[in-house]
Amino acid sequence: MAQVTDIFSNIGKGNLIRSQTFVSLASQFGLTAIGFLSTVYFTRLVDPALVGIYFLFFSYYTLFYLFSESGIGEASVKIISEGHQQNSYYSASMTLRLIYLVLCIICLAFMAIFFPSAVLMNVSIFWWVIAALIIDFIYNSRIYAAYADGKVNAFQVSLFLNTAVRSFIQIIFVYLGYHTFGLEGGFFAGMIAAALFVHRYNSLKLIRFSKKQLQHLLKYAVLVFLVMSCYLVYQNIDVVMIGHFMSETHAGIYRIIYQFSMLAGLATISMKAVLYPKFSAWNEKKEIKSITEGLRGGTTVSLMLAIPIFFSFLILGHDFIFLFYGNTYTDGVTALYWLSLIQIVTVFMYLQGMCLNAISHPKYAFLSIAAGIVSNIILNLLLIPNYGMEGAAIATTISMSINVVLAFILLKKSIQVHYDWKSAAKMIIVSLVMCGFLILFKQFLPITNVALLLIAFTVGGLLYGFIMLIVDKNVRNEVFGMARTFGIKIPKDW
Repeated sequence: MAQVTDIFSNIGKGNLIRSQTFVSLASQFGLTAIGFLSTVYFTRLVDPALVGIYFLFFSYYTLFYLFSESGIGEASVKIISEGHQQNSYYSASMTLRLIYLVLCIICLAFMAIFFPSAVLMNVSIFWWVIAALIIDFIYNSRIYAAYADGKVNAFQVSLFLNTAVRSFIQIIFVYLGYHTFGLEGGFFAGMIAAALFVHRYNSLKLIRFSKKQLQHLLKYAVLVFLVMSCYLVYQNIDVVMIGHFMSETHAGIYRIIYQFSMLAGLATISMKAVLYPKFSAWNEKKEIKSITEGLRGGTTVSLMLAIPIFFSFLILGHDFIFLFYGNTYTDGVTALYWLSLIQIVTVFMYLQGMCLNAISHPKYAFLSIAAGIVSNIILNLLLIPNYGMEGAAIATTISMSINVVLAFILLKKSIQVHYDWKSAAKMIIVSLVMCGFLILFKQFLPITNVALLLIAFTVGGLLYGFIMLIVDKNVRNEVFGMARTFGIKIPKDW
């Protein structure tokens, strides 16, 4: 393959992809920062029992809305983005969402009548959950309509706005002493604000649709839902099995460590959001080369963040965990090393799985991830009793690798798959240089507080980025091209 001069140079509308990638990355970092800071604030100010009730409310809400988002939402993005009968399929998705909402409310009413002593009733969140599902019907139908219509920036900004407004309202009311109303009310306010914002970007209309269109959407929604549910199993099965074989404390430590390691995967989430509707549209137009180059470019961009963060956590991992979460959580530092490595594997798992869904092969995506989950359960049974949290992390690393290999084999049946391994090798070498700097930094300035930790992490990251711009022309052209997209003047000969 000829050497390209730009990560997305072989794709039409490359500037659009760059701008959407930048907005998506900024949104993901913003979401992570706001979520982290607000959670720390609530845990310090609100009674733990009330925080527990809020998370119970959130868990029930997530349980019920899961199919609406991961099934109907993802399916509507896939089918509408293909460009055929968009208004009809949009109308069908709205109808399917409404039917599902009614079924959820009936299910909740059934629980209230026949299981009045259930936790859902005892902690007084029954009506909160119903209200959340109704508001979610409006919110998710708005944001996924914009996403399916190619308005990725509006979709990402709405996600950020949801979290920002939610946290702002929650912090204000919690500060004023209205803890329960503040937490749940802020949750609703965020979704309403985001829905109002993104509504003006929705150009799809409600019209008549056929039974065949509804059935097609439902069939695809079920398949995609199975795939997305498997991702959730991946994220939670380790915690459940650690809780069984070890203790709730170890399960909590592992979960916190896992969430922290996901910082390395933010670029992957962003690229998945940007490329999914485009891959679907390109597949319909038979622009297979664009999909191939998009997968290659998206993987390279994702690795640009995942690889250096993995190496930086090898040096600074203990400092991060100790200074952010306390000495109790340092038992999970070794697991953090493996979990950060997992985020590199996740780059391939997420993007290859997304690609299979987008090119109308959700069965292949399900088969590959199901094989990974089965192996994960078996390996967890073997490794957790002997190696604890580290065993769980190793099991997930191996099982996700099996998933990646199988998905790669299945994907190659439909499209050519090639990655920029030269850039990846440069990222590893430059990351090792960054590690040398971090080791020297700790030798001369022992990290005793958060300020020094963030300085070391930031300067190390800037050093990594600066060297990558020098040694990798593809990366340099892409970064400068993204900057030019936003009006920053950079000489073309750089």
